[in-house]
Amino acid sequence: MKILIIDDNADDQALARRELEGIGHAVLAASNGIKGLELFRQERPDVVITDISVAGMDGFSLAEEIQALAAPRWQPLLFLSAQGDGALQARALQIGADAYVVKPVMATVVGPRLDVLQRLVGLQQMESQAGDCESRHRAEEAENGIARRMMQRLVRGIELDDPAVRHWIRPAADFSGAIVAAQRTPAGVIHILLADGNGTGLAASINALPVLAPFYRMTEKGYGVDAIARELNARIKDFLPGDRFVAVTLASIDLRERVIGVWNGGNPEPLLVGAQGYRTLARRHVPLGVRADDEFDDTLDMHGFTDGSQLYLYSDGLIEAENPEGEAFGVDRLVGELTNMPAAERFGAITAAVNRYVGTAPARDDISLLMVECRAPTEPMRLPAEAAYAFAPAKAGGGWRAALRLSAAQIMVIDVVPLLLGLADQFELVRHNTDRLFVVLSELYNNALDHGLLRLDSSLKLNPDGMEAYLNERQARLATLVDGEIELELEQMTGPGAGWLRVSCRDSGAGFDHGYLDPVADAMNALPFGRGLMLLRAMCAELGFNAAGNHVTATLQLTRGDETCPRRL
Repeated sequence: MKILIIDDNADDQALARRELEGIGHAVLAASNGIKGLELFRQERPDVVITDISVAGMDGFSLAEEIQALAAPRWQPLLFLSAQGDGALQARALQIGADAYVVKPVMATVVGPRLDVLQRLVGLQQMESQAGDCESRHRAEEAENGIARRMMQRLVRGIELDDPAVRHWIRPAADFSGAIVAAQRTPAGVIHILLADGNGTGLAASINALPVLAPFYRMTEKGYGVDAIARELNARIKDFLPGDRFVAVTLASIDLRERVIGVWNGGNPEPLLVGAQGYRTLARRHVPLGVRADDEFDDTLDMHGFTDGSQLYLYSDGLIEAENPEGEAFGVDRLVGELTNMPAAERFGAITAAVNRYVGTAPARDDISLLMVECRAPTEPMRLPAEAAYAFAPAKAGGGWRAALRLSAAQIMVIDVVPLLLGLADQFELVRHNTDRLFVVLSELYNNALDHGLLRLDSSLKLNPDGMEAYLNERQARLATLVDGEIELELEQMTGPGAGWLRVSCRDSGAGFDHGYLDPVADAMNALPFGRGLMLLRAMCAELGFNAAGNHVTATLQLTRGDETCPRRL
């Protein structure tokens, strides 16, 4: 131990130093009370041995000063005296001394008492360290609580409320690098995201954060998941260090058209499970943050689905989860749980099976699972004129017109519908009708592209796996498109307290036969094509085609009322 001796008698001090150093202690010495206090402040010795009568300050006052400096820590203290006065001993013990020693200091007498004090000092140090650890733990818990609340506010999809979506996360640490999110586009297409930042804990969680805000914002504006994947890759490249990346699976589920588009970068292959078995959606990309933008591949894997199928996305932590023997859960065990259970019980069966398999041991990696019920909507396609949407307030403002013409090269790379939607959203009347405008623009533009420029035949959709064949053919023809133009025009027209938006779409193709669109033919709802334009008939105040079918005009009523839409500005 480190021992401070305060004694103004040089011979007694030298003897005490020799005896104590002889039994392994480090000794500091002071010849008066003032120097003793200064040494105590500087060195904080384990034990203080002071003469009752010391130059510059009496021993009792010195002891009280030392104890005040040491508080709240207990300071072991021994008094020295040339005489064994009982009254002095009593007073020394009353002010907190641990022992009273009659000079001269001898190792055989003081040593055993110091051994006892050393054990007590050790216990005090252990208690202090435990208290420090507890304080640090409480501080870290408080900081983690703040961080968790911030993460939960940032990860707004932590409680997904879409009735078609279920999710489960079992983190490997206090913070999770696994993030799941779901959002619907203005047209009702479900976008889902499963992200898994490399590593575990807070660092992995921070790695995954840059994907959330662009995912929600771009989905709300109607961008496709291919454009979202490209934007997320750019964000991660800008935001994270070069050795950081994020494994991400993005998927769009169009329940009306019964088609799924998947971009999978670095996660295990999603599984599409139906009554007839399962399919692995096998196309793979590298994780986000690895490729530069000019090297990035945003190609989607397109798949049709039968009504009642379920799409499962999961992280590698699920199939790599180990039991106590070190064996991985594996894809085969996952597929077995999925295919041996009724649809309603599959999700719960997987989570229960993984929990049983891993047991109570902490997982080595974050485990995440996301499931979407791929069930076509049961409501009729046609929207009731009054209940389908809310009208804008009856203050029309002024009219305006905007037009955009795209060449074949631009059509291949520009997501034009969100672009025009962002422009129209600047005008108050249209802002209250962006969901309807998104549907109108999407249907008119896709119809012009698919049938006007790409010359796709909708009857392809009638064959088994027809939607998948149709979309694959669409991708192939679009990749080789060299000629053609599509022009879109938006024109807001106003009257007294009334407003309309006319959307015009013209393509350079040969047009198509629109005569089959019978507005009273309910049977059309059973076909896998033509339903979009039928939806426009129900949604718009007017829908008209030129004779060739390559110029379509749709008029949206923006305000409630019976006014007749004017023909031009």
